[in-house]
Amino acid sequence: MKNKNLTKILIAVLVIIIVVAGGLFAYNQIFKGKSTVTKAEVYTCPMHPQIISDHFGSCPICGMDLVLKSQVSETSGENDEHDVTGMDLQEVKLSPSQQVLANVQTEVVGTKQFSGEKTFNGYVKMNEKNTSRISSAVMGKIVRLNVNFEGQHVGRGQQVMEVYSPDLISAQKEYLLALKNLNQISVSGNTIATEQAQSLLNSAREKLGRWELTQGQINELENTQQVMNSIPVYSKYSGIVTKKYANVGQWVMEGEVIADLADLSTVWVIANIYESEVQYIKAGQIAQITSSSYPDEIFTSKINFIDPVFNPDTRTMEVRIDVANRSNKLKPDMFVKIKLNTFASQTIAVPKNAVIRTGEHDIIYIEKEKGVYTPREVKVVYEQDGYYSVTGDIKEGEKVVSSGGFLIDSETQIQKGFTSGHEQHKDKSKDEELKINPDQDIMKDMKNKK
Repeated sequence: MKNKNLTKILIAVLVIIIVVAGGLFAYNQIFKGKSTVTKAEVYTCPMHPQIISDHFGSCPICGMDLVLKSQVSETSGENDEHDVTGMDLQEVKLSPSQQVLANVQTEVVGTKQFSGEKTFNGYVKMNEKNTSRISSAVMGKIVRLNVNFEGQHVGRGQQVMEVYSPDLISAQKEYLLALKNLNQISVSGNTIATEQAQSLLNSAREKLGRWELTQGQINELENTQQVMNSIPVYSKYSGIVTKKYANVGQWVMEGEVIADLADLSTVWVIANIYESEVQYIKAGQIAQITSSSYPDEIFTSKINFIDPVFNPDTRTMEVRIDVANRSNKLKPDMFVKIKLNTFASQTIAVPKNAVIRTGEHDIIYIEKEKGVYTPREVKVVYEQDGYYSVTGDIKEGEKVVSSGGFLIDSETQIQKGFTSGHEQHKDKSKDEELKINPDQDIMKDMKNKK
């Protein structure tokens, strides 16, 4: 009796072991199959690639049928690259329908001759070498002033004012007295006394000269023997009055400035050059200057001076161009455009539409094979006739995406995001699987079957 009961118990235990083992096998096969399907069957909308689904259906935005995106996670994982700049460069695949919808077009990379023409902003400045000042050579009172306003033109030798000066009146009297003394001593025939009298006269004449009396005014003083109460003052320079400091009736000191003059027959044009563009600038380069005030007129000159110091506030370097100012058309502080011809060279050229400019990086997409596109980072050097001259990871003869690059770039970012999310989901699923008790799950299935 006991042997029969023991046999029954052994048979029951064996049956339970077989059932549990079979359940574990079935469990693993079911969940493994689900994982495979999840990985392989991924659907997306061709027009709205941000829509991702694990089953076939319609796009909730446009209603189009979702299309299968095969093995996205495998493709993304295999093709992730990292540029030396730290950018994630990910190859992207597009189905034929996606290529059509994105209007993807390519162009064979070739070379093009770029003139190296660059345009800079600038402004007009007075030529500091052609500035001057009218000042009073003697202390006195201005009794007449011919410099009446800023912007007035003053010619060389033009009378600019009359000054009443007690010191100058005394100097004239001293000169007349020295002249009279010389004439009297010369009659006596005393050579030594005559030389002394002549020396006194010369000193008196030099004093009048230091106070800027002209030789003509001194001659007039000798001839008339009349002291001039006010002395005319003449300009030694010509130019435009840029600043007026004195008025009629004002007392001025010796050397005090009456007005500033600037000769605008030549002016300086100052161009502001950024650090990245300094390499294209050199002294002697031909410059073409234009102004919005005279859009059809070009002022041609060349670079005369390059500032050796950068402006720490604007991070620019000033370049100076001396320009002949025809008819005084260029006014100080006027804004202008400066066009410089740097050099002509044959370089790699791509269409402007092929370059995606992010602000920090310039990206292009190269067609590796039909439907497979690889991002590359390049540097834009010049722009001309709808093309960029570029340097970087690009070769002549490769096919660059000339249309649809932005959509391809969007697809790349989406695939990156999907891959990242998919990997996180996969890791989370593994953690959850570890928490499941397979025996409990199988027993539940057995109860449901009953």
